Amino acid sequence: MPRFPSSHSRRTQPSCSPTLGHPALVRPPRKRLCAPERYTRLVSGMDHMICAELRDCERSFLGCMTSREAEREFAFRWEAALQRFVDAAEAGSLLDDTLQVCVSIVGRINIVASKLSHSETAMAQTTQCLVMDARRQLQHVTHQSESAGADATLRHSPLQPNDLLAPYRRWFLDHFAFPYLTAADK
Repeated sequence: MPRFPSSHSRRTQPSCSPTLGHPALVRPPRKRLCAPERYTRLVSGMDHMICAELRDCERSFLGCMTSREAEREFAFRWEAALQRFVDAAEAGSLLDDTLQVCVSIVGRINIVASKLSHSETAMAQTTQCLVMDARRQLQHVTHQSESAGADATLRHSPLQPNDLLAPYRRWFLDHFAFPYLTAADK
């Protein structure tokens, strides 16, 4: 006798009848429950709009670091976007997922802005210290050069124009027996 049934034999199919199913298993309805579609579309539209606006603000925040004018434009856009976000959240027209995404975007922008502010403050302080050190150093060098310049003018008298060429003249005379042109050289 064969161990496995023939491939042509009939197999029983599971029943899809509700009476044969287990009574503890409640099947979900095939259709959506009657929910106000207009409200759902309004909420999802508001979610999409607020989320997209805050993401766009985040992109423009990172892009506005190059100019002061772009920073001012971003500040106005950001303030308006935050006000719309707060109004929508207080009205209850945002889903929990959208609230979490928007709060994380606001948090990221806040972190970057505060780090930039701290960096700018530190750079300004460092620059100010370096400028003050450079001024002190220049005053010290200027004071030393003035005192050294007065001593140098007393020690060295200005050289005569002929004295400047004296070493070269001596070398020329030492290396050439008769340095002046003769009639044969002309």
